[in-house]
Amino acid sequence: MSRVSEKGLPEFEQLKQQLKATWSAGNYADVAETLAPSTLQFLERHPARRGARVLDVACGAGQVAIPAARAGAEAYGIDIAENLIEQARDRAAREELSIHFEVGDAESLPYEDDSFDQVYSVIGAMFAPRPERVAAELKRVCRPGDSMSVAPRNPDRPISDLRLP
Repeated sequence: MSRVSEKGLPEFEQLKQQLKATWSAGNYADVAETLAPSTLQFLERHPARRGARVLDVACGAGQVAIPAARAGAEAYGIDIAENLIEQARDRAAREELSIHFEVGDAESLPYEDDSFDQVYSVIGAMFAPRPERVAAELKRVCRPGDSMSVAPRNPDRPISDLRLP
């Protein structure tokens, strides 16, 4: 049974609302621009394949989805913050890239099992309150034998990487 917060919401739902508010504040586009070189280095090690169906979880302003689409992948991006999805859509439109962006929760992805060839999360998903649920969701939506690439923040490197089987 989940604990109920003082606002009457289950504890994790209240936490998610607080996280959403945090990511909705400020101008993430500046952060995305700062992270772009490290993200591209990460993608050099784990490239999106031409023609692959690729999902960018906690995509922010399209950190992975946009370069994946440039590489010829069928790209999707999902993030909890609506303003970040709007920024991602604007960026993709400026480059005339067709990318499927939507607002959603990394702990409960709205996709069928085994529906993506490659699943990525650069930094964002690590902020979800239950990382084990996020990991299970990444695995669930990735086709067996394909790849999941996760880049949690590492204080010693701008973007470190972790390859999940």
